[in-house]
Amino acid sequence: MSWYLVIFILYFAFIAWACLRSLRNVESMSDFTTGGHRMGLWIGVGTSAATWLSVASVMGVPGYLYSTGVAAIIGWVAGWFFATALIPLVAYKIRRPRVPARTFPEFVQMRYEPKQRRSNIRVLVAALMVVGYFIFVHLQVVGFGIVVSTITGVDYRIAIFGFLAFLLFTSLGGFWSVAVTDTVNTVLILGGVILGAITVLNAAGGWENIMTTLETTTAPVVEGGEELPAGVMLTPLGTFSLGALMAIFLSNALGAAIAPHWVGRMLAPKNAKTAVMQMMISLGVLILIFVPLIIIGLGAKTLVPSLPEGQSTDYILPFVIESYTHPLIGALTLIALAAAAVSTANSMLLHCGTSLYYDILQTLRPEHRPDEVTSRRRLRWVVLGLGVVAVLSAINPPVLLAMGFTYVYGGFGAVFFFVVFLGLYWKRMNRAGAYANIILGAGTYAVAEAVGAPSPFLIAFITALVGVLVAVKLTPAPPAEAVEPYFQEEVSTDTAQIIAQVRGDAAPTAGAASDDDEGRARRVTSGGGPAA
Repeated sequence: MSWYLVIFILYFAFIAWACLRSLRNVESMSDFTTGGHRMGLWIGVGTSAATWLSVASVMGVPGYLYSTGVAAIIGWVAGWFFATALIPLVAYKIRRPRVPARTFPEFVQMRYEPKQRRSNIRVLVAALMVVGYFIFVHLQVVGFGIVVSTITGVDYRIAIFGFLAFLLFTSLGGFWSVAVTDTVNTVLILGGVILGAITVLNAAGGWENIMTTLETTTAPVVEGGEELPAGVMLTPLGTFSLGALMAIFLSNALGAAIAPHWVGRMLAPKNAKTAVMQMMISLGVLILIFVPLIIIGLGAKTLVPSLPEGQSTDYILPFVIESYTHPLIGALTLIALAAAAVSTANSMLLHCGTSLYYDILQTLRPEHRPDEVTSRRRLRWVVLGLGVVAVLSAINPPVLLAMGFTYVYGGFGAVFFFVVFLGLYWKRMNRAGAYANIILGAGTYAVAEAVGAPSPFLIAFITALVGVLVAVKLTPAPPAEAVEPYFQEEVSTDTAQIIAQVRGDAAPTAGAASDDDEGRARRVTSGGGPAA
């Protein structure tokens, strides 16, 4: 227990230091939401990889590998990696404007309703984000509580309130606090899962013995449950039907690729080239992390044939770590799991709070928009309140963390896929098409899930596509101000003024950055700020 306490204290001390340091660099709303659009490559790699790695990946995926075998690699790992391969296509275009949006809903307004002072589509998008990201934060809290309670013996309810301190320290400092802690979290996760995989591999008698076990085992996932068919753990479908597995793959692949937090991450780098490169390098880092996670998930079946009655597969990784590792290695792996929860939850909480305050409340009342200092203070209070509610909601947790992420990613994909990809790569995509994607995608996906349709995401995706094409065909082309920032190197004076109006900046000349962004750039050039 002493190792766990020492490691936790050191980790929390770092979190507090990073938050206090970041607070000194937050001088504007752009700083708080996107780091002033000046994030460097390696900080970008660190925060991208850490945000990618949630409890759904480091705990949920090993749990599904333990219960269904290699099929989990197809449904979740392959799906998420396919999404990551698509993200550079978004990054190249979304960061192209010299003055980019601060948030995903602001991007949607710029692309589809740039001339509207009160943008209904921005409010609608932000409301959907608040729901989705609150669920994401909730799941991270649950994952953290499972890890700490399983390995340390601390009551789950106490553990999740401890998580609140981590969550708020990293989130209240804004983007730079999140990005800096995320970079360290990536290193911790990489080291922790490698140590955990080596331990599992040795304890299970090597990879060959693991494969032999998977070929022959019939042990139920949970004691007293139904026995597995021999060899099912090594079949491509595992315990899933083909339709169910493909639905999971498509939800993860197409939903994660345009998830608003990824689009938001691509707004932070200092230029489009950096945005693309950070995702390409992050993909390599993630491969180094997922190979150990696959070893842990499959090897756990050799070490623990069946989980104790009453436990879900989300518990398998901490259960194995507790039973088979040295306390020091266990403590380091525990921190890796906690870091995965913190690194995703702080980002999601920041998006949730920003959407609620900046994109909904301020959009609905533009005439009452306060000054920057007041806005940042109020936004921090919103983040604080959402964090407390997320922890309270996790007192009685659900099970199957990875599936919770799949549901939300499926919803995001159904609602935003054409809004993002067609908006960035098809000039004719217009406001009517965007509304068709959002309304038809959300409605169809919700109904399909409610009635238990075999592939809710695919049904919603196809319905939304048809609706988008019909809406675009029957309505006028978008105005030049909606298209120029993403399809031309320079924008007209009118477009520059429209962008400034949407962002609440002083109107710049055509093609120029805002005063806020120029000030940030001067500080970076002179050596100030956290981005190198």
